[in-house]
Amino acid sequence: MGIAKGDKENYLNLYITLLNKEAIEDIISEKVKQLKWEYYYEAKKIDIFGQSISGKSIFIENQTNFAFENDRHLKSIGKIIEKAPHESAVIWGATGFSAEALDKVAGMIREIKDKTIEFYAVEVNSSVLPILEKLDTMHILHVMDNLKQLNAVDTYNDIFDKYVSTCKGISEKSEYKFKRVTDRERTNAYIINELRSRIKYPNIFREKRTVDTNKLRYGAGRSLCDFELVFSNLKGEAYVSCQFANLTENIYQELIKRKNALEDKIGNVVVCDDENMRMVSFIEQFEHKFEKIDQLVELMDKYIFYFSNYTFYLGTVSQEQMWEKHKEGLLET
Repeated sequence: MGIAKGDKENYLNLYITLLNKEAIEDIISEKVKQLKWEYYYEAKKIDIFGQSISGKSIFIENQTNFAFENDRHLKSIGKIIEKAPHESAVIWGATGFSAEALDKVAGMIREIKDKTIEFYAVEVNSSVLPILEKLDTMHILHVMDNLKQLNAVDTYNDIFDKYVSTCKGISEKSEYKFKRVTDRERTNAYIINELRSRIKYPNIFREKRTVDTNKLRYGAGRSLCDFELVFSNLKGEAYVSCQFANLTENIYQELIKRKNALEDKIGNVVVCDDENMRMVSFIEQFEHKFEKIDQLVELMDKYIFYFSNYTFYLGTVSQEQMWEKHKEGLLET
């Protein structure tokens, strides 16, 4: 996620995940138990992943333009079809589809012999586009309050096409795969869920890596500028930080000038680490694991609230307009 416009697809996916799972139920003719936004499935990030009441896996890829034969989304659909387990539904949403693109998908489905995959090509309603454009011009922290505007129109028009793989049956011999889930993975997965469910603007929480990493990283507005959350590093430290680089040093320098105001706002000490070009706040007082996570999530919330005006908009043509929209986040020097 960055300051350049182009988050329309992400907002559409977030809307479906949080507010409109009924659109998916209409497509697969089955109740949906849950949907997850930008979910990692076998190391591939899925726009929307879910499960139906019957246990069917649901994979959704959306785009807000016409789908052509050489479209990058087609490659993504191919990878999803390859990775999807038996009894899955794969949904590709677009404003329209070329015959060549759908012929390629049909070929992929025909080649499947060992699992049943339902593929749906669905037409995205063009009436959602002006609303998505409007959302894309809002301050990043105001999007969630306005996401419900998409309730005014149907998300999809109709099923454009449907293919189903022919599978004669799965072998009775079960294959068991052993996968060790580390404590770090479990902890990070819990933190990610807390960030997305408790904080007002989950549209920012798009992980840059999978959960098997020592730090959770989220885009802070432009390239080489990231929010980071670490539950425990090699020194046993827990912290939230904003990481900069040479191309974003100007933002770092502006925020250093506002260090005292920032500390007053968030109620935490902020360390300016010039060597690593980052601003960081540590969590030190906690009695148990979940209290520690609560403090980290709360601190991340504050970092995003007060950093976003600067990391997303400082020095851009929309700076004055966006800062006016989020006056509460301004740090007076």
